[in-house]
Amino acid sequence: MKMGLLKNNRKGGIILNENILEMRKISKVFPGVKALDNVDFTVKKGEVHCLVGANGAGKSTLMKILSGAYTEDSGEIFFNGKVLKSHGIQERKKAGISIIYQELSLFNELTVAENVYVNNYPKTAGGAVDWNRMYEDTQKLADSLNIKINARAKISSLNIGQRQLTEIMKALACEAKLIVMDEPSSTLSQSEFEILVKVIKDLKEKGITIIYISHHLEELFIVGNRITVLKDGKFVVCKEVNELNENTLVEYMTGIKISQIETEEKENHRVSEEVVLELKNMCNYKVSNINLTLHKGEVIGLYGLVGSGRTEILQSLFGIEVATSGEIRIKGKKVKIKNTQDAISYGIGLAPENRKTQGLVLMLPVWENMSMVAISKFKEGGRIKYKSINKECQKYKEKLDVKTPSIQTVTQNLSGGNQQKVILAKWLMKDCDILLLDEPTQGIDVIAKEEIYKLVREMTSKGKSVIVVSSELQELLRICDNIHVMYDGKQIMCSNKSNFNSDHILHASVVGRIG
Repeated sequence: MKMGLLKNNRKGGIILNENILEMRKISKVFPGVKALDNVDFTVKKGEVHCLVGANGAGKSTLMKILSGAYTEDSGEIFFNGKVLKSHGIQERKKAGISIIYQELSLFNELTVAENVYVNNYPKTAGGAVDWNRMYEDTQKLADSLNIKINARAKISSLNIGQRQLTEIMKALACEAKLIVMDEPSSTLSQSEFEILVKVIKDLKEKGITIIYISHHLEELFIVGNRITVLKDGKFVVCKEVNELNENTLVEYMTGIKISQIETEEKENHRVSEEVVLELKNMCNYKVSNINLTLHKGEVIGLYGLVGSGRTEILQSLFGIEVATSGEIRIKGKKVKIKNTQDAISYGIGLAPENRKTQGLVLMLPVWENMSMVAISKFKEGGRIKYKSINKECQKYKEKLDVKTPSIQTVTQNLSGGNQQKVILAKWLMKDCDILLLDEPTQGIDVIAKEEIYKLVREMTSKGKSVIVVSSELQELLRICDNIHVMYDGKQIMCSNKSNFNSDHILHASVVGRIG
């Protein structure tokens, strides 16, 4: 079939091909792994096409082949009506393809304009860099997209949202016709994400095509026109956004029927009347008069905007920020938690928001991270029983399905979801009764999320109790028995699973009152 001709119309005539990109029967094999298996991927000109799949589905490999960083083993790529034969990142950029990776490639000590035109500086007739034109063109580009950035500002002075937008301008300065955005919202606040959405809309109006990759499924329905799903290196489905919802999308990505899981959860989950934790008018530097009762086998959710005091409640329970007044009771006994060692001695564990800097020692192997809190149980006569540690860590590796070549693997080399499992293993090994989870599924794919939810269910079925902080309301609605809403350091409302109402919860979190 010739590029530029797609199919006969109903009247027997020919209609033009609307596709700017066609990747046909793309395969790629790495040693021992077939990363892509005859994948077809088609993108229409001027659309936002979302590409999704779990870790290892083949998204990154497909995009690296598109960018020229990898060479396909077989298959063909057509872009803008022509076969792409030359490889290499610079060649693909010249063709009009630009990729913005999750790890931004900006020079902090250079200005916005210098970054936008890096390796592409405009020149004067004499061959010198035309600095005035560079700054003027950058400012015009920013203004045309309604981006409030000073072209002369250093990158180091910008927030993360502005840096993300600088990357977009950098792509446009290279006259990109297609921009791939890889997890563009992973570090953005809600307000920064809203600016990104507006910029994407402006780009579409200018005829720029976007491939959007994100683990946050709700975003796809905000920005996308169509969604392609990959699974285990194979094409699964491509559908219009309005033909899908989050549950059906997850089912395509995982093969798991979410509706069936949720029904099983409701039927099997039981909460005891035994109280394991009670807060009475607890205050710290951020929150005031917090009242909360946690039962054996219960999952309580803390919801609110960033800065509302959710994390600070967990910090006082774990001894990071000492409560200034009020009471904390563990199994009916009033306690004073002065430090993290006190919290651990009372059977409390914390999986913190930033697992890489607060929850793990990344340069240590998996077994050391798993066993570091429970190390005392492996001591005998002042000596550490390494065989026992190895056996116990191997047990939790298998039980939690931690995907790692071995427990000797450096933790830094694991995916985000598997790092989170290592943290959970640490507290399960310690046999803590109360687990505090702060943003437990942040930055991990949908399959890893389901595995984390499953672990939470297993823990509560064995009598453990959990408090979860999450910015994803749907997550809390899914796994929690009760949700407490926070606003500016205060409790606004408490909602029980029997009468959860997402609109009421959202409203309370934004305006700070009920109704």
